[in-house]
Amino acid sequence: CGLLPVLLDIERFQLVVGARNNILALQLRDLSLVQESEWAPDNDTRLMCKSKGQSEEDCHNYVRVLLSHGDELFTCGTNAFSPVCSTRLLSNLSSVSQEVSGVAKCPYDPRHNTTALLSTEGELYTATCMDLTARDPAIYRMMGQHPTLRTVQYNSKWLNEPNFVSSYEIGDFIYFFFRETAAENENCGKTVFSRVARICKNDIGGHFLLEENWTTFMKARLNCSRPGQFPFYYNELQATYYNPAEEIVYGVFSTEENGIAGSAVCAYNLSSIEEVFNGSFRYKPNSKSAWLTSPNPNSNFQCETVGPDHLRPNQTSRSLEDAMKYQLMDQAVPPSHHNPLVQQEYDRFSHIVVDRIRGRREVFSVMFVATVSGTIRKYIVLPGTDQPCLVEEIHPFPEGAAEPIRSVTLLSDEEAIYVGSQTRIMKIPVHRCQQFKSRKTCLLAMDPYCGWDSYNKRCASLRQSMEHMQDWHQDISSCPVLNLPVDGDYSEWLPWEPCTQLLESGEETTCMCRSRSCDNPAPRCGGKPCVEPATQVSNCTINGGWSEWSVWTCCSRTCGPAVKMRHRSCTNPAPQYGGRLCVGYSQEHLVCNNPPCPEAKGVWLDWSPWSRCSRKCGGGIQERTRMCTAQECPSGCDKEYRECNTHNCPETRKSTPWSPWIHMNITDRGGYYEGRVRYVCKARVPDDSLIWVGHRRLDMRYCDPNSMHSCATKGPARVVHGVWSSWLPWSPCTVSCGSGVRTRQRQCNNPPPSGGGSPCLGPDVIYKDCTMAPCTGREGSSSNSTWSCWSEWSHCSVSCDGGTRFRTRTCFGMGRCEGERRKEETCNALPCLINGWRHWTHWSPCDDAGLRRRTRECGEESPLPGHCTGNTTQEQSCLSDVSLDDVNIQPVKSRNWNKKIDLIYIIIAGIASFFLGGTLFLGSYIYYLRFQESRIHPCHKHVNVNKPNNKKMINTKPKMTVYEASKGDPKYATYKDPFWD
Repeated sequence: CGLLPVLLDIERFQLVVGARNNILALQLRDLSLVQESEWAPDNDTRLMCKSKGQSEEDCHNYVRVLLSHGDELFTCGTNAFSPVCSTRLLSNLSSVSQEVSGVAKCPYDPRHNTTALLSTEGELYTATCMDLTARDPAIYRMMGQHPTLRTVQYNSKWLNEPNFVSSYEIGDFIYFFFRETAAENENCGKTVFSRVARICKNDIGGHFLLEENWTTFMKARLNCSRPGQFPFYYNELQATYYNPAEEIVYGVFSTEENGIAGSAVCAYNLSSIEEVFNGSFRYKPNSKSAWLTSPNPNSNFQCETVGPDHLRPNQTSRSLEDAMKYQLMDQAVPPSHHNPLVQQEYDRFSHIVVDRIRGRREVFSVMFVATVSGTIRKYIVLPGTDQPCLVEEIHPFPEGAAEPIRSVTLLSDEEAIYVGSQTRIMKIPVHRCQQFKSRKTCLLAMDPYCGWDSYNKRCASLRQSMEHMQDWHQDISSCPVLNLPVDGDYSEWLPWEPCTQLLESGEETTCMCRSRSCDNPAPRCGGKPCVEPATQVSNCTINGGWSEWSVWTCCSRTCGPAVKMRHRSCTNPAPQYGGRLCVGYSQEHLVCNNPPCPEAKGVWLDWSPWSRCSRKCGGGIQERTRMCTAQECPSGCDKEYRECNTHNCPETRKSTPWSPWIHMNITDRGGYYEGRVRYVCKARVPDDSLIWVGHRRLDMRYCDPNSMHSCATKGPARVVHGVWSSWLPWSPCTVSCGSGVRTRQRQCNNPPPSGGGSPCLGPDVIYKDCTMAPCTGREGSSSNSTWSCWSEWSHCSVSCDGGTRFRTRTCFGMGRCEGERRKEETCNALPCLINGWRHWTHWSPCDDAGLRRRTRECGEESPLPGHCTGNTTQEQSCLSDVSLDDVNIQPVKSRNWNKKIDLIYIIIAGIASFFLGGTLFLGSYIYYLRFQESRIHPCHKHVNVNKPNNKKMINTKPKMTVYEASKGDPKYATYKDPFWD
């Protein structure tokens, strides 16, 4: 099928391709087929096409127009010389919402050039042939709010046998690029010039004159030539690429078809094009006169319209007489550089795309230029010069199977270009940095995409080295150095095919083989050839066979238990291409009949390092061990103990979580009080979990239904998960000779967990073996000593919050074994759960309402009965001076009570204490209100708020405290129970 137009659909990450009788959607990543919609002409249309004298090949539907507008696709095809257009969904190409005639939108003949675009207003602009014989070319507008317009029919001053190339919407204008026979040069023979034409988007046509025709149509010649006394012109425009960021149009030009092949690339600034359109005109008054120059009566014309008092208020300000008389500009558009950016002899360019990339120091414009011979050339122009450099030449087709390239599309985000030919679509990376294996070859390649990544020791693009940009080096100061050695690399594997394989026995067997070539790139200039095999063989099964047994080795010992062995290998023959391995053992062992060894007393080995202290403070125990090299050793013990961390433990002060808020009473003014309790104690203990419940504290708050603030018990808290700091350097070895250990540590403070965030996972200390110089002067040392296998790991010392486990091994023999006897590692690092709950997070900072919060999480997926009960969030007033951390309530231990009775008594005691305190508080509060009303103001109420660690008194109203009067209503006040002390 003949591939023609392509359309990038970035939103759905697909490439829409117009083919013969089909519309395809391919995945941008790997070009896998996403959608396919058949769009072939019916039999009657094909018969009609053949009756017109067309060939069988031409009587198909060749898709020529692919345009997107929102979520829809507008597409047109030749439809066997009966053009047709349809509107489809980009997400479902088979869903056709509308089908209309394609006349004036698409050519009849698939060989005729066309260009089309949908403007931002949804209007269709096309440049194509209007009839079957291509005698009526036109630039056409339709399908919008403005009237349908076209160029004047059969007038060579407007269009003269044009070949349309491209079109762009830029500001208030639509620009068309094409080549045509030059009417102004007809006295010198038939010559083709390249043109750029411009029309206004708000053009509504003429009145009486130029009705249904453009009134703003103007065109100018594009000059792309090699300068000199007699310039050499590249007259025939083949393709363009517009870069909106630079406002530059790149054009590919070639020589005439019947001339010597040659091509060039020229660039044009948009400002230069507009300057020519603001200049004078060239016109011919009549058929017998010469071409003359006339000044532009509407210089700097920007599609202005006439005033509201005009006969047609929306008509452009250019006069209809001038529009009839002037179409061709006098001056040609000059290129941006004195010479063409690229010139190539004996070859013809067909397409161009330009990528703007940032290098180490500068921004480069990289041109990918396709040729009719099926290659793609990558060029750059060195910054500050006009010197073009050929960076590389890409051969996308297999050798001997090159095709003319029909389309080239760039997608910078994928760092790829999509190339279409008559038979295939290919995705080609914009760079091949990985082929340069050394810093020198990478930098001297002068590829703006590539630089040397000194951190990873590779040649890579800047995007691949973003994490270590400071280590990415590039220096593009000249064209590539082409005589550097290049190491060879393999191409892709060819398909599997049958082949004949000669076995070691001399027999032939049929296998499946595939091969690859060392040409990606081929080694050149002294580069290394490819090393790995160039051929793979499969389905050639050879089963393995054993070789003869070797002779028996000597016994492993001269006395006591010992063994000797012999071996064989699976090499007679070796298994190949999926053959079976040999069945059986490759080694045999035989017990030796040695005399017993004489008895010898063992010696003590060195003491192990002291273990970790069992307590952090308050006195703990350390132990160390040693081993005997035999069953019996001289007097002595195999374990030693000593005291450690005998200093007193710091005082720890902890509090239980607050109980849920409980409704206390209702006042005569609609408000009510809520209260909650918690228990506090302090002690000097080495472990926080040893603290028991102590004093009770009561917290009260007043709830006013008419206040802006409600008595909510939950609020947001900022969650910060803990992150490890960097590892500290390794500590010195624990021994000066022999084998020891080294450690290094890290802390969970970067940042520490807060607001309910999870703690850091993993150990905070790691160990590794270290081996110093062998210890000398040891009694009974012998090189014949050897270690036993390691024992199984011991149980972890704790079930959570981080513990240790160990394993040991025994040294057999008369001498000393090198290495450590005991190994330890951390285990069960997850935090402990208390009644199913994880630890409370740290208190959050105080908010504008004077509150701080903390949260906790349930650590059980399916909580057990009685687990994970209570609130997940707590609030506390910032007015309180008490700063207490939290511990969990543990029942008082008793030898005669079980756990259920403990919990019941604690709950009953808590509730009784709560109601007793509430009753005392309520009585005191009512008495205080009556006393104040009788002495001060009857309408005011005062509540004494007594903080546990602050002797100041703060007068409080039910709706507003004195302390918080500038901030608004508080949610509650803190009350001190008089029975605490």
